[in-house]
Amino acid sequence: MARPENRSEARALSLTLPIETFNYLALLALLEKPARTENEVATHILVREVYEMVERRFHEMRIPPPSDAGEGTI
Repeated sequence: MARPENRSEARALSLTLPIETFNYLALLALLEKPARTENEVATHILVREVYEMVERRFHEMRIPPPSDAGEGTI
């Protein structure tokens, strides 16, 4: 499972999730994919995604506004 290389550097985080998301984490935990508890599954997914974002340099990306910003909004 994706975890910090040095567990002593880990920090606690509390999340509030939509029930559908939590239920899916519970299903994955029940199937032990990729971990045994909802919290471990969420940790695995979050750490993996953050590492991928760092690799892709997501923090440096600029997302341009829509070309029709403010025009024709519904």
